[in-house]
Amino acid sequence: MTTEVVYWCREPHYRKSDMAARNSERLLNLVIALLAAKRFISREQIRDLVEGYSQAKNDIAFQRMFERDKEDLRLMGIDVLNGPTDPYTNAMDGYRIQPESFYLPEIHLTPEESTLVGLASSVWSEPSLASGMSTALAKLRAAGEAIDDSAMTNLIPRLTAREPGFPVIWEALLARDPVVFTYKGSLREVKPLRMILRTGSWYLIAETAISEVKIFKLSRIEDLPARANNPGSYELPDPKVLDEYAKSLDPGPSQDHVVVALREFAAGNLRRRGTPVNTAAPPGYSAISVPYAREDEIVSAICEVGPNAVVLDAGPIRDQVIAQLTAVAGGVR
Repeated sequence: MTTEVVYWCREPHYRKSDMAARNSERLLNLVIALLAAKRFISREQIRDLVEGYSQAKNDIAFQRMFERDKEDLRLMGIDVLNGPTDPYTNAMDGYRIQPESFYLPEIHLTPEESTLVGLASSVWSEPSLASGMSTALAKLRAAGEAIDDSAMTNLIPRLTAREPGFPVIWEALLARDPVVFTYKGSLREVKPLRMILRTGSWYLIAETAISEVKIFKLSRIEDLPARANNPGSYELPDPKVLDEYAKSLDPGPSQDHVVVALREFAAGNLRRRGTPVNTAAPPGYSAISVPYAREDEIVSAICEVGPNAVVLDAGPIRDQVIAQLTAVAGGVR
């Protein structure tokens, strides 16, 4: 069941999801209006042309809304030019977007590709992860592509980024900007090369100051990372090189087993990797011996299925699963 957060305010009541949808529609309408303009158009014309600005209660509220929208477009990589609405004056009172700086090359998506783009856009549920996808979707829709983001809604996984340092490192990676943070008691300055999600946790592959490539677990960073403010100062290596480093995060050959009671017709991944055993299980569950190579990997896999799995074997796996689920239930990561 999906819980929808409701923000109560003065009438009318707005849901957060409704407000986000209206903001996205207004931004798209603003882009279309500024792209279609053959010359610079004034704020007053923009207020009349763009659906959504009528919600502004007064001129000051509209100006604030418009300035926020311009900043949002700038962060998406869309430049809003400023120039005179009257060519015979020097008043910089108009705005437009140059088509040649905005339009993508000609794109043709097959129905399958369109569905995949829509699916990918739905996967990124965390605001810190969503900016790149929203930019791509805005440009594709403006180019006339029909994006099917409703397909397979019930089958969509969700990616989250709860680590506090994720947004800074993610943006630094996109900008090729080194970052500084404290890790295991030492101050590190590194060049982000790739971010990887494994068993519910994010990892950073980065080059250190002595040109060594190391892997850092974001949840173990002890402070909030800071960017070095030197964007574009390095290049990424061959993806195949990074693939080799990423392999170290994959589970190795299975060495141990844990017996888990799995609810019937649920927890398919755990059931497929395990073997049924003749052990007593709660009603509606069956006992499965599941192999694993790393404790953190199997603990995360069990926690991901929630009440559909119960660890039957006493020991560190059961203790860690209980501790992690208790922390989540208490709102602590």
